[in-house]
Amino acid sequence: MNEKTNDNPIKIEILRKKQGISRSELSRRSGVPIRTLEGWSSRVRLPRDVYQLLKVAKALDCQIEDLIEPELAEKNPIDE
Repeated sequence: MNEKTNDNPIKIEILRKKQGISRSELSRRSGVPIRTLEGWSSRVRLPRDVYQLLKVAKALDCQIEDLIEPELAEKNPIDE
């Protein structure tokens, strides 16, 4: 599904903007490809594993819990 779940900015974007860094800078600091970050921001993609979130959390100097949006996880269950 390529449809956005809503138009609210995701927590990663909020934290990134508060710190005044660009998406490309976050990509450089975290090692997560910019296209991946863009996909998360547009809600087209979800993180594939906890390690991607950990890299971003470290780059933003926060905890993984600060990045997680429980309402998205509930709406998009992982297929086993």
